[in-house]
Amino acid sequence: MNYALLNTPTGTSPRPAADVLRQGLLLVDELHGKLAFLDDILLTGRPEEITEAAMAVQTCLREAEPTFGEIESALHGLMARNFREAAQEWRRVEQGDAAGLAESLRLALSRFGKRSAGASRRARQINSGLNAALRSLHFIGVQESGRLIAEA
Repeated sequence: MNYALLNTPTGTSPRPAADVLRQGLLLVDELHGKLAFLDDILLTGRPEEITEAAMAVQTCLREAEPTFGEIESALHGLMARNFREAAQEWRRVEQGDAAGLAESLRLALSRFGKRSAGASRRARQINSGLNAALRSLHFIGVQESGRLIAEA
C-alpha cells in the first residue's frame, strides 16, 4: 500500500498525503485567525460584527470538511488513532514530509482547540451577563409598572 497517497472521491486521482496535510494545516491556521478575531470582537458588544465573525468561522469550518475527511481517511488507512501514531507510521515508511506535517497539524489543532474553548467560555460569560442585565431591567420595569398602578 502506498501510504503517500490518500483515497479521494470516486473519479479523482489520489493526492499525496503531504499535500492534503499541508492544506489541512493552512485551513487550521485560517480557522485559528478567524476564531481569534471572533474572540476579540466578542468584547466589543457589536452584535452585527459578532454575527459576521461567527458566520465566517462557520463557513470556514464547512469548507474545511472535505479536506479533513481526506485526512481522516488517511489516518484510518494507516490504522492510526491520532496524528502522533500517523506520524510514527509515516516515518516508518520513510514519508518524512507527511510525518512532519502530521505533527504540525496535531499542534495546530491543539492550539485551535484551546482558543476555541476560551472563545466559547467568553461567549457563555457574555451571554450570562446579558441575561442577568435583562432580568434586572425586567425587574425594574415590573417595579415601575407596579408603582404606576399604585399611584393611579
